[in-house]
Amino acid sequence: MSNTHTTASPDACVDTLFVGSVGRLANDGADSAIDKRAVTDARWLDGDGVAGDTVADHVHHGGRDRALNHYPAEHYEGWRSRYPGFDDAFVPGVLGENISTHGITEADVRVGDVFTLGEATIQIAQPRQPCWKIGARVGIGGLATAVIKEGRAGWLYRVIEPGHIRAGDTLTCIERAGHGITMAQMWALLTKRQPDADDRAQMRVLTELGALAPEWRKRMSQRARGGRSS
Repeated sequence: MSNTHTTASPDACVDTLFVGSVGRLANDGADSAIDKRAVTDARWLDGDGVAGDTVADHVHHGGRDRALNHYPAEHYEGWRSRYPGFDDAFVPGVLGENISTHGITEADVRVGDVFTLGEATIQIAQPRQPCWKIGARVGIGGLATAVIKEGRAGWLYRVIEPGHIRAGDTLTCIERAGHGITMAQMWALLTKRQPDADDRAQMRVLTELGALAPEWRKRMSQRARGGRSS
């Protein structure tokens, strides 16, 4: 793959694998598959996602560049501190992730990084764009906005080579994207009120990054031209 080198980011063990079926969203009643449950058996992962995991809204969820949802478990401690009284709510799986890990956050990974996971090979394709449903599930208005503002949203993978995955598998980086812009830096670029020249140069790099999902390249292009990302 172009624009990559082999310097590895930290590896991590998948603590839990989650899948979910479409049902009624608590506190709202809308259809959603955000209510995911831990599974211990091996599950097939391909371009359609994890076997047994379903999607209610195919416009905003699922598809080639959103096959697997990864959320760092260490973020939950921060959310519990920010929202006292919701300790029981902020546990791995509640935000609809498929895999939960410790040891890798947005500060460590870049769009385009390639990993092996069990039998599968996957590539980071985009940040996760949180929607209102995470707040509705937990019962906290504005949670999605806080997740975006703090850049603690997790990220999504496309599948390069399908295969079985399970809890306990090691997520191992085998190709490191060479552009050098972490996911945390990418969120900062999106949310910064007054980007400077260096910021816009990084935005242009991401706009031309083939590994980045098309809708995110469009957002970066809008920001690089001085507009707001949609």
